[in-house]
Amino acid sequence: MAIYIFIASLLVPRIAAIPSMQKHSRSDIPVINIDWKTVLTKSKTTTTLQVVVNPLLLQNSSIHDNALKSLEYVAADYVRFVPWYPYPKLSVPEIDEPVINGDNCTTSWDFTYADPLMEDFFRSTPNVSHIINFSTTPDWMWILPNGTTYTYPDDINDIDFDYNQGTQLRDPSLKEVSDYYSRLVSWYVRGGFTDECGVYHHSGHTYEIEYWEVLNEIEAEHSIQPAFYNQLYDTIVTAIRAVSPNTKFVGLALANAQNLSYFEEFLDPSKHAVNIPLDFISYHFYGSPDEASTEAEAAQCFQQAETFLNEVSQIETIRKQLSPSTKTTLNEIGTFDPQGAVTIVPGYEVPAEYFIWSGGVFAYVFSRIAAMGIDVIGESQLVGYPGQFPSVSMVDYTTGLPNARLRVLQLIQESFAPGDELVQTNYTSESNIHAQAFVTTDGVRKLLLINKLRDAVTIQIWGLKSAKIEIVDVSTGGDIWRTEDFSGSVFNITGWATAVMTEN
Repeated sequence: MAIYIFIASLLVPRIAAIPSMQKHSRSDIPVINIDWKTVLTKSKTTTTLQVVVNPLLLQNSSIHDNALKSLEYVAADYVRFVPWYPYPKLSVPEIDEPVINGDNCTTSWDFTYADPLMEDFFRSTPNVSHIINFSTTPDWMWILPNGTTYTYPDDINDIDFDYNQGTQLRDPSLKEVSDYYSRLVSWYVRGGFTDECGVYHHSGHTYEIEYWEVLNEIEAEHSIQPAFYNQLYDTIVTAIRAVSPNTKFVGLALANAQNLSYFEEFLDPSKHAVNIPLDFISYHFYGSPDEASTEAEAAQCFQQAETFLNEVSQIETIRKQLSPSTKTTLNEIGTFDPQGAVTIVPGYEVPAEYFIWSGGVFAYVFSRIAAMGIDVIGESQLVGYPGQFPSVSMVDYTTGLPNARLRVLQLIQESFAPGDELVQTNYTSESNIHAQAFVTTDGVRKLLLINKLRDAVTIQIWGLKSAKIEIVDVSTGGDIWRTEDFSGSVFNITGWATAVMTEN
């Protein structure tokens, strides 16, 4: 029988080692004790990622082919596709409002950019479920602030973080925005649609869209308040269900988990129209350090992850009380290098070790939320670059090849799955490591280890005498993980490494 163990220092509360196993332990090193007979819970967690649309994913991009190949490595159920507002012409197929003057009627519907991006995404993610989120509503549908005129960059490579303006839709009935999404979805699932002028647009597409997420980071984008979001959600869901009746829905997509009123409002069925499905909620977490060194940044991000996990626990209490059948996807999990967040400080280069410990933060959150019964966790994001969150990228934005953040996700996907059992894993020195042992659905024993420190840590492991170890660390970088053999009880885990031990 094989064994897997996962270790992540920030996520697991400090638990004293089992006394009966401690008697032969060295007092100067952390000790891990695995009790394979005590099952804590059965995991429901699927690990996946999000793909945010940007020009580097266009077919004329020099990294296009490599980036999509990297996506294939980690394509999994609930993979998320988000055409996002900083690139209006890539994400808004009706970029200009219809012109209707008597008998003269024209529209601007144009899928020149959206279609190849969607086609590449589906081609690279076969045989899995998808969450599609054309999150950006046309800004001409909103009442713009005084003195503001509707504009967008003509160059598809230009980034426009000012595109989302206004807090009120110009059509209070919400018919304009719901018709927009009805037509957009019809283009992809029903082969075409009839526009505002009565003209039919043929696509020939018959995609199966398993999940549609309604808008994104609503508290930031258009400052949508909880009650208004419910109205938008109900109206848009009703319109999409009419053309794609098998599609399920994801709601909220909050930028963070701090404002519980959104969850209290959305998860209350009485606050929705009759028969509106509440299939999934989603929300996000990014470690956002303000420290000057990568070592301090890592420590701060792990601590911020701990705060986020406490928020997840609060949200779970609300969900179980109001809508226990609603599932949860944490579909943007990542970190920022403060000197390489949106763009990169001139002369600065995001250090290679950053991507190692950032992957470790993701692994830590995975370990903890698996124990909490969360359904999905998605790493953010496939491709970022200067101007579009380079330190969040899962690939090298100059080559499209994987970096360590993608390799950590890949290692977790190949090691753990829904149905695995989490077993009692006790250890000392929680400030150094996190550890969690699993028994997979086919009886294999595994241990996941995360070193939260820059320096190597020697640990003593009881309950696992012989194993294969797969390690992502500074030495592997974006390459596939290295493999070592383990026997005995003492293991030296390298700095910021994420490692999976599989019992021989």
